[in-house]
Amino acid sequence: MSSAAATTLSPALKALINAPHARGAAIPTSPHLSSLFKRIEDDARSKDIGIRTWLCLSTASLVTMNSPAAVCDLYSYATRSMAKAEDKAMAAAVMRETGLKCISFSGQTINALGALRAHLEDDVKTHLSTEPTRQPTPENIESISARARDLWDSIYDPHSSKLLSKLSCSHPDLPVHILNSHYGALLSDPPFQANDNDNDNNLPGLAKLGHAKIGRTLTSVVAIACLRAQQGVGPQVTSHVFGLKKSVLEGGGLGDELPIQGQAFLASDEGAQWVLRTVDEVVASLRPDGSSSFAATAKL
Repeated sequence: MSSAAATTLSPALKALINAPHARGAAIPTSPHLSSLFKRIEDDARSKDIGIRTWLCLSTASLVTMNSPAAVCDLYSYATRSMAKAEDKAMAAAVMRETGLKCISFSGQTINALGALRAHLEDDVKTHLSTEPTRQPTPENIESISARARDLWDSIYDPHSSKLLSKLSCSHPDLPVHILNSHYGALLSDPPFQANDNDNDNNLPGLAKLGHAKIGRTLTSVVAIACLRAQQGVGPQVTSHVFGLKKSVLEGGGLGDELPIQGQAFLASDEGAQWVLRTVDEVVASLRPDGSSSFAATAKL
C-alpha cells in the first residue's frame, strides 16, 4: 500500500468536517410528500401528462434539493399500485436515468463564469485563450481515460475499485460518466506548455497560450470548497479531504508538478481545517442565516 493510500484524518479534522453548521447531512424527507405527489399526479393526469413525465420532473427536483430519502419516497409512491416487478423496474430506470442527467446542470458555474467574463477589462480578455484544451479526439481519448483513472486512484485508493463497483450498482453508466466526463475530461489537467517564468506570485501554471493549470493539490481544494459550500454532502467532503492530504504523498498523483506555495501545509490536518473554515467564512458572509444556495432550508 502506498503512503497516500494509508492517509488518516485527525479527530479534530473529522469533527470540523462533521460540524453542525456545515450541514453535512442531506435534507430529510417530509411527511407531506405523499399528498404533494398525489397533487402532482392528479394535475398531470388532468393535463393528459403521463407518469414518465411527472416522475422525471419530481425526481430531478428532489435530487437537486439533495433529499435522497424523498427520492425513495417518490419511488414508493409511484409504484404503490404496481404488482409486476417489470413495471416497478421501469419506474426505477426512469428515476435513476433522470438522476444521472442531473449531474450536468450546474447553473452556478455558468452564471459565475459569465459574470466574470463581463467584469474583465478588455485588455485582460485579450490575454485569455479562446481555444479549448479538452476536446476529445480519436487520438487523445485513451490518454483522457488514463488520466481519469490515475486521478481517481490518487484520491480514493485503497478503495477506488470498490467505490467504482458500488457506483455501478446505482447506475452502470454512473462510474463511466464520473470517470470519463469528470475526472478525465475535466478534473485532470490537460497537457499544455506552461510559461517558463511560472512562480506562485504569477499564478502557477499560467500557460503561454492563455490557459491556467490548477494542478493536483488545488483540484482537491476546489472539490472541498464546492462541496462544503453546497452543504448536505459530508461524505464527499471527507473523501476529498483525504484526496487533499494524499496529493503530496507517494502515489498521490502529484507526479512531476512544480510545488505551489504552502502545499505541505494545505495537505496537513491543519491545512485542511484552514480550507474548511475559510469556506465556512465565505458562506457565512454571503448567507448569514447559514443556508446554502441549494435550498437547504426549503420546506415541501
